[in-house]
Amino acid sequence: MPYDVQLDFVRNLLGNMHISSCVIDNYEETIPSEIDLGLRKTLFGIDNYAGFFKNSMSNAKPNTVYRFYDEYFCNYIFMRLPDEEKEIFFFIGPYIPASVDEEKIREKSDNEAVIADLMKYYNKLPVIDDDSVIISVTNTLGNILWGSSDNFSMEYVEYMIHDREEPMKLSESYEDYRDSPFSLAIIESNYQNEKILMDAVSKGKLHVVNSIASSVYNNGTEQRLSDSLRNRKNYLIILNTLLRKAAENGDVHPLHINKMSSSFARKIEEIRTVEHSFNLQTEMIRSYCLLVKQHSLKDYSYLIGKTITIISYDLTADLTLNNMANQLNVNPSYLSSLFKKECGCTLTEYVNNKRIEYSLGLLRKTDKLVHEIAFDCGIQDTNYFIKLFKKITGQTPSQYRKHNRK
Repeated sequence: MPYDVQLDFVRNLLGNMHISSCVIDNYEETIPSEIDLGLRKTLFGIDNYAGFFKNSMSNAKPNTVYRFYDEYFCNYIFMRLPDEEKEIFFFIGPYIPASVDEEKIREKSDNEAVIADLMKYYNKLPVIDDDSVIISVTNTLGNILWGSSDNFSMEYVEYMIHDREEPMKLSESYEDYRDSPFSLAIIESNYQNEKILMDAVSKGKLHVVNSIASSVYNNGTEQRLSDSLRNRKNYLIILNTLLRKAAENGDVHPLHINKMSSSFARKIEEIRTVEHSFNLQTEMIRSYCLLVKQHSLKDYSYLIGKTITIISYDLTADLTLNNMANQLNVNPSYLSSLFKKECGCTLTEYVNNKRIEYSLGLLRKTDKLVHEIAFDCGIQDTNYFIKLFKKITGQTPSQYRKHNRK
């Protein structure tokens, strides 16, 4: 096809967002079960996807992009690709606009085994609450396929996939499918996503964490207890432990890890709704990633890493060069030279920058007076604090607070 390169680019882009896509050729012969990630094959023993999707595809008009959702809350984008010799179709999805809770699943089945597998299925799907990015990508592809936006249209269809008059019934051999590739794929996908996530966190790669958010943030919560909220809390406790380990692998000092872990342990037990638990999950992952980004000691020698940790532990302490050298039992000149070599600034400059950096948060988030903030940052002389603050930020503390108050 003349547009293979562009189509591959779009598929790779969607893949980075963990959104499935597939190209279907000669649909009357075969349609891969990957079109819905094997959901219907597992639940209903459907092998002939061609018959199941035939009506939707045979009615597809040229130069048209279809947006639709099926009876299982799944969203898709579907189009017939331009080809003079044969019928070729491009599917994007499934993805869901919001997390699917157990109550909605029970509308589909009262079979506990089915409910458990559907929970796994939805936890695997990317949650895209705003699919504007996907639509933009699709429109761009449409411009490539048909020349311009004037040459194609977009239609929204409900329940386009489900073309049976009678409600689908659970396959009698459903239990035989419970250990099928569908279930195995979900388990493998969850562990793979977890591995990707922990690797990104351990390296402080926030852009990677953001790119896999839709699939990672909402995966892995197996319904092991009837209490959904307790189930979510237990999962977050496990996640907190995994993120601690990821931060440790990122060479963050236990001082910072323990402080963050303890804080999230308290927040987990304070959760009151399942929705809040997902918000906290997002906060946890991003916070640990930023912790590594800001406090990783992997690029420092043991001595300088120890020095930086001491500074971070208590900004109000005596952090002069001589006192630090005395604590670390090294020569002040040696410490000064090594610190500048590894950090690119003198120890005094580093301490001053950290103190002013800390003061910024206090100015934004508290009503403390300037002299109180100076004291909290380890600077006893208010005039010196104001002078230092202006030198580093280009404005006085009062000016900064006025324009940055939260």
